[in-house]
Amino acid sequence: MYRRYALRMLLGRSAECARLLALIDKARGGESGALLIRGEAGIGKTSLVGYVAEQADDLLRLGTRGVEVESDLPYVGLADLLRPVLHFLDRIPERQGAALTGALALGPAVAQDRFAVAAGTLSLLGALAEEGPVLVTVDDAHWLDPYSLDALAFATRRLSREGVVVLFTARDEQEEAASRLASVDTFTLTGLDPESAHRLIAEKGTAELTAQEADRLLAEARGNPLALIELPALLAGSGAGDDAGDGSGAPLPIGEMLAHTFGSAVARLPAEAQDAMLLLAVLGTRPLAGTEAALRAHGLSYESLEAAEDAGLVVEERDGYAFRHPLVRSAVYHGATPVRRRRAHHAIARSLQGATAPALEQYAWHLAASGAEPDEHVASLLENAASGAPDTLAYPLASRLYERAARFTPEGQRKAERLLCAARASQAAGSLNEAAAILDRALEHAEQLGTQLDIRQLRCYLDVQRGRPTRSRELLRSAVDEAEKVDPALAAVMLGGIALTELAIGDLTAARGTSAAAMELADSAHETLLPVRLLRTLVLLLGGDAEAGRALLRELAEPLASPDPAFPYPLAGVGGLCHLAAEELDEAHGMLDRAAYTARGSSAVGLLSHLLCTLSVVEFWRGRWTPSLAHADEAVRLAEASGQLIEVSRGLAALVKTEAALNREEDCRRHAAKAMEWAGTTELPMDAARALGGLGLLELGLGRFEEAVHHLEEVRAFSQRHGRGDGLYLTWAADLADAYVHLRRTDEAREVLDVLEYEAGRGHRPVTAGAAARCRGLLEPGDPEAASRHMRRSLALLSERPVPFERGRTEFAWGEQLRRQGRRSEARRLLERALATFERLGATGWAARVAAELHAAGGTEVRPERAPLERLTPQELQVALVVGRGLTNHEVAERLFLSVKTVEFHLSNIYRKLDGVHRRAQLVRLLAQASEASETAGAAGASGA
Repeated sequence: MYRRYALRMLLGRSAECARLLALIDKARGGESGALLIRGEAGIGKTSLVGYVAEQADDLLRLGTRGVEVESDLPYVGLADLLRPVLHFLDRIPERQGAALTGALALGPAVAQDRFAVAAGTLSLLGALAEEGPVLVTVDDAHWLDPYSLDALAFATRRLSREGVVVLFTARDEQEEAASRLASVDTFTLTGLDPESAHRLIAEKGTAELTAQEADRLLAEARGNPLALIELPALLAGSGAGDDAGDGSGAPLPIGEMLAHTFGSAVARLPAEAQDAMLLLAVLGTRPLAGTEAALRAHGLSYESLEAAEDAGLVVEERDGYAFRHPLVRSAVYHGATPVRRRRAHHAIARSLQGATAPALEQYAWHLAASGAEPDEHVASLLENAASGAPDTLAYPLASRLYERAARFTPEGQRKAERLLCAARASQAAGSLNEAAAILDRALEHAEQLGTQLDIRQLRCYLDVQRGRPTRSRELLRSAVDEAEKVDPALAAVMLGGIALTELAIGDLTAARGTSAAAMELADSAHETLLPVRLLRTLVLLLGGDAEAGRALLRELAEPLASPDPAFPYPLAGVGGLCHLAAEELDEAHGMLDRAAYTARGSSAVGLLSHLLCTLSVVEFWRGRWTPSLAHADEAVRLAEASGQLIEVSRGLAALVKTEAALNREEDCRRHAAKAMEWAGTTELPMDAARALGGLGLLELGLGRFEEAVHHLEEVRAFSQRHGRGDGLYLTWAADLADAYVHLRRTDEAREVLDVLEYEAGRGHRPVTAGAAARCRGLLEPGDPEAASRHMRRSLALLSERPVPFERGRTEFAWGEQLRRQGRRSEARRLLERALATFERLGATGWAARVAAELHAAGGTEVRPERAPLERLTPQELQVALVVGRGLTNHEVAERLFLSVKTVEFHLSNIYRKLDGVHRRAQLVRLLAQASEASETAGAAGASGA
């Protein structure tokens, strides 16, 4: 009977079936794919996916279905999906396996964020695919809990060459699910064409309908297959008047008509069957044993469902009974009175009494749904479960338990404290929007000033992470005066938070005053307060006060090695940025690289994206543009997945700079436009300015000096508006002066050079000073001796740091100048060195300019060649870099949040693109040679012409 019904639902769907079966065929060939099928209730989404699953009987098939009453129980859908293959967990990285078992309430919880669970899901699907192709079906994704849906979306985005197909279905009016699955291809299933609709009615049989009723059926169903099958029972003998549905003259929505049909069928069942169906509706996807226990607690058994099966409302499956269609479940649940629903939830709660975490959460959820009053005993039970083992409890689970505890806590201070704990755990899990919503509720209940201030402080950091620094600053500033009265140390940290938001905005003038006030408060409280001192250090260094900043940075070296983990901002990232601003590139690289390696090992995605953004900038200056590009690309992808909007913006700006130097014009302009769009929506003008600086560098490399001036003058205006000079994080002055010199606008070039020389004079900043000396040399064309003296000094300064691109630019500028002075032999030597440097870096635009100049100087024009690693995509670059550390494919997959098969696919592409590289050892050697070449170029000493 059920199979006959399913086949009817597929009438007229041959094209859709063929499209899905094509995905299955590709999976058999090792190619992964995913599709979201949208449509109204009853349109045939479930039947279509069910048919495809039947045809894919040679694939491993996993499936789950979202259930409305379970939609706020985290990971319940993922647990249902993966339950049949848990024996494969020993084939995935241990940390990810532990995160999965903890999150799915299948074993001890562990301290991992939700991305470790998502990465574990990907690894598990990859491990399954090693045995053969896999089909995953997720029906009614709009009712799947967000945690499960996000984990599956994360995994789906990273599937490539595993042979895994993932099919989602969702109602077309449910936009949240579609938003979470935005990266998945989508098609909308519409109503049947008239011919197919007539065929379906004929096959169903409508002898009991009059001609008028049959016409009404076609009009009301609007091609919806389920309506065409089920509505005849409703319409037969109804009189079929002109009005449809509610008597208003407007037809009822299909879903409401079908719910009415199913509700009528349920109402005709015996009371015992109705009670059993209600329990089944409330239980959702719980395993067979749990269902039996809940039925017993209500004085029922599986036999109580036989009448519903006879009525065609439920079907018996391997693991028990299931509803024939999601609308039946909805009709059962929403058709029951509130009293009966509460009684059902209470029965399930009784069956879970005595449970421990994580099952304790389901007990609390059903108890709350049963209408139970606040109960301190239950609240304490949940709080103890959340806080009793902080080193072993998963952050998402801890957050949910604290939140459930707050639900059973009477109004007031204690409720606020438990909600604050929930928000902290949620932030640690990477769920920033959820944490912010919890904090809003906590503030409503907080009675004590200290708790109110703690809430505001955490909200500040969340807003910075989510790209809303202006709101963050306003929230904290309103609370600092109150905090100073009760806790000067807390007030100092809050002022440090304000300074942090001002840095995110780019307002260095404001950050100087705020960070100085924070230091004064910290000193008055006799507290070291590493976060406050570190932020002050960063402000000094970004502001160009190199000596004072370096002195503070030296004082913080030891505490930075083991920072306070309670501070919610990544101190290693701030420390690396300090070293970058101090032009200590090797120190910056060492600190950031170690921290990023650790973050990868612990699946700390939010922290990793922050570190990679800064590491990309450091690698740019060190002349290692291949890893720079790969780090920025990965940072953007991870930040988008984790909702870290500030890191998306920073990563895009870093991409623009490196792509500009590599002359990847199309990518550079596209990412610059995206960075500026992000800046407009996230209050982060600093990164828009950095992107404009990247565009200026692009135009300079292409010899389009007017266009370079246009972009760089905007950066100059931003810097002056916010009290910034010129530094390695936001660079503009040397490029702008260079552009003005080539346009022979020397007065304007000298104005810009004044800024650069002022910056260079504020402490030992050899990179800035070297760029300033180069620009000064460019402005002395009439005095060859003075010009050469400045150029020689530029090379000497730049030799103190590994900055091959800057050194190449000085050699190019000097050689160009000497050639115009008629000193062709000297010019050739400099130009040849500059050309070699630019070719080694992959700076094709700059190399082309030097080659033309070298030809004019009588040298042999060498056609610029792409560096070998430049042939790789960003994803291939990242795989190559991690392989270069000597890791296995499984270890590479774990650290890059990819499947093993995807890593293998990228490796095969890498070997195909790199001449003479066919084995891992050869790839490691090539990477080492590339690194050595860039370091040699950066460390090369200055030499005169």
